[in-house]
Amino acid sequence: MQNLQINNARFITYKDDFLTIDILGGVDLSQVERMVCTLRISYQNYPPFRTTLDLYNDNQTDKLQRTLCDKWELKLIEVSRTLHALTLQLEDYRLQELRFTGKQRTQPFEPSQDDTKRATAFLKNKNLLPELIKNLNTTGILGEDENAVILFLALASYKFNNPFSVLCLAKSGIGKSYILQKLSECMPPNTYSFHTRISANALYYFDSNEIQNKALLIEDLEWTTQMLSPLATLQSQGRLVNTRATKDKDGMLHSTTFEVVAKLCLIACAYSDKNFEEISLPFLCLHLNHTPSQDILIMEYQKKCRAGQIKTEDIEQAQHLLKCVVASLQNISVINPYATLIDLPKDVAYPRKSLLLLLNFIEVITYFFQYQREQTADEETGEVLIKTHPNDIELAFKFLRNNLFRRADELATSVRGFYGWLTKFLTEAKTNQFTALDIRKAKPINPRTLNRYLQELKLYSYIQVVGGNKHREGFIYKLTGFGSQTDVQNRIEQDIQATLKNVWNEYHKSKAPKEQQQQPTEEPIQQEPQTEEPTAHKQRVRIDEKEEYTLKILLELEEQEPQKEYLATDITAITKRSSITETRHLKNLWEQGKLNREWKNRKYYYTLATNSSKTVSQNPMTDTETQQP
Repeated sequence: MQNLQINNARFITYKDDFLTIDILGGVDLSQVERMVCTLRISYQNYPPFRTTLDLYNDNQTDKLQRTLCDKWELKLIEVSRTLHALTLQLEDYRLQELRFTGKQRTQPFEPSQDDTKRATAFLKNKNLLPELIKNLNTTGILGEDENAVILFLALASYKFNNPFSVLCLAKSGIGKSYILQKLSECMPPNTYSFHTRISANALYYFDSNEIQNKALLIEDLEWTTQMLSPLATLQSQGRLVNTRATKDKDGMLHSTTFEVVAKLCLIACAYSDKNFEEISLPFLCLHLNHTPSQDILIMEYQKKCRAGQIKTEDIEQAQHLLKCVVASLQNISVINPYATLIDLPKDVAYPRKSLLLLLNFIEVITYFFQYQREQTADEETGEVLIKTHPNDIELAFKFLRNNLFRRADELATSVRGFYGWLTKFLTEAKTNQFTALDIRKAKPINPRTLNRYLQELKLYSYIQVVGGNKHREGFIYKLTGFGSQTDVQNRIEQDIQATLKNVWNEYHKSKAPKEQQQQPTEEPIQQEPQTEEPTAHKQRVRIDEKEEYTLKILLELEEQEPQKEYLATDITAITKRSSITETRHLKNLWEQGKLNREWKNRKYYYTLATNSSKTVSQNPMTDTETQQP
């Protein structure tokens, strides 16, 4: 392409020592088997010659050569050499352009060694979530701490075996697109695919390489069944198969199958709608904060941005750190040994879908805490696995309590918020009756929206009509007291606490045998040199650390209840260690004369030894141990 001058894709000039040829309209990239061009050929001061032909057609090319030779009295070999060089250089140009017909791929994000060390230290930090919230606030996401953490964990799971998907629901102007944009700036490039809107049929024709193991961000989700069904299928099954009838070149119909295979994380925004919540989809519905306090917080941040009080350097540093953190996460499998103990509250709607979302989110939390979790290897395959910790289950219940369990409420989210405001308003007004006009005086609300809220509250018996007239001053409503959700929330909280208690008990049981196995490998106790006459029975002089902790617990209990008798199970309930371990520690303390022991009801009872009493071992007849003098 030495002689080509490419001003733009629609105007290309070829110039040599003999002719000057302008290719008007450029070269067609869609038809590789042809090279149809519109040429404007100039020679010296003669008027230019214009024609359209296919340079791959020899008949048309030979006719053009003879025409130019007869018109300007040129040699055939020179014209032929010029057209042949033009054709070769246009071929090279088209092949080069065909490499970039698709989306230009960005270079993969590769953090430096210092950035990797910082990201690894960040993931190993015990205060990982507070530090994550702090960095998210620095980037400009304010007042949405829990929601921001859920969204960031979902985005970080894009290369996980089981990615997590979230739908952000809120009214217009709340900031759905803003949060989506800020979170995308915290992701490494080439790890997400951002779309303003996607039609339903477009999903069936996606390139699998474009969305495989990536985060699919949709700013405006089309709320139709045609759009939601393929998204749900792609998320749950991991592929879409579409078969349709197409025509070939001869006009004959035949079936063509299009398949899209991808494991992706979906983050989409949409308008809050109760009808959508009734559709069972494998996505977590996340309701954004739209309270007046949140409005004030956002407006103050906007003022600071316009005043130049927000440093862009801090924002860029926080975004770069989060990019390195996401890039440092490794695709590792997660196993949850406590999955069989996790039960959902009975009041939660759609238990199958809700339980699946909960278990998936627990694995995502474990995946994010992979640098702080125990690693094991599969004996058969040798694959490295990480185990879920009970803390991950507690975090999952904490974050999903207000979102996943929201469907236990029979009212829509907006209606429940209006009912809470109405209850507070009537309490401050010290009355139990109201009209629609009273509400509009206190709160700006659309009359149709207010009518819809009142009709739904009346339908569910939260309010009742006690007077008034529809055509005059309007109906007079009264609260029935039926709308309290305290009992439901209490039952849900009790079920959650019972599940967490079972998980923690199983965790302590699994850790107890390990402690017993590690006990024989402890270093032998070093005895201090004896200054007194040796006795027949060797007593321990030095107390190890674990025995000191048991003695410390007994002294604290003695201050509360003096002269109380203790069993090994009483100490186990406090120290969370096995009864065998505590029995051994109590026996060592008894041998050292710090405790008294008595055999009653086929059990040993221990009491603290006083200075005035002697240490006496009252063993049963069947006990073969040597009594203390």
